Amino acid sequence: MKHIERYFKRRGIEVEHILYSYRTERNLVICMDSGDEISCSMLTRELIEHIPMDEFVLLRKGVVIRKSGILAISDDGIYTMIDGKTFQGQKRHLIEHKKLRTMLNLDNSRVHIKDIPVHPSISLTLLEKCSVLDDMPVAYCVIELVFDENGHGIDFIFRYCNKQMEMIEGVPVEDMVDHSFYEVFKNGDKKWLVAYADVALNGVQRTLHDYSPEVDKTLTIHCYQPEPGYCACVLTEDGM
Repeated sequence: MKHIERYFKRRGIEVEHILYSYRTERNLVICMDSGDEISCSMLTRELIEHIPMDEFVLLRKGVVIRKSGILAISDDGIYTMIDGKTFQGQKRHLIEHKKLRTMLNLDNSRVHIKDIPVHPSISLTLLEKCSVLDDMPVAYCVIELVFDENGHGIDFIFRYCNKQMEMIEGVPVEDMVDHSFYEVFKNGDKKWLVAYADVALNGVQRTLHDYSPEVDKTLTIHCYQPEPGYCACVLTEDGM
């Protein structure tokens, strides 16, 4: 146990930020909620001995996932994590997957088919309210978390962008609204998705400060949940 603690300290691994782990042919890969991946020679059982297993699920041999990081569990046992990674649970234990979905309050009504534009009427009300921010001198957008019926293809769609978003992102507003982030920005970093999904699903507030390779700028982004399934963002550029 001591050597695991020393290793975690040396690599800057904090248990509360582990999202999941899985085995490759040779190594254990530990994935953090920051998007970082650490490949090591540790055994899965050694990791299990070092983490609070009441907060995790041993999905199958070599795969350990954090319960709070599960976005959806499909009827055929596919687990989608908040960073878009999917894992197939053991098919002979489908009833157990469904029980866990119920226990975690994972509502399948949150699952949207990506090609449908805007969904519930409450969303229209939300977006109508956003129109008062069109000329706000600070960049503001609302994004919707989407993934397909099978729990695959997790992404987020711009549903509202004010005029200042064009100045920050360097893309016309009409080319962002109702388009996927990864459609607009081909080199988009998946690290943003983890934070946005956490806000959209859990209603937490987060402040992100990081370099955005998509626009070649360092941004500060304040995020909050205006409606379940949505994340609103206020963006400022460093030095402005």
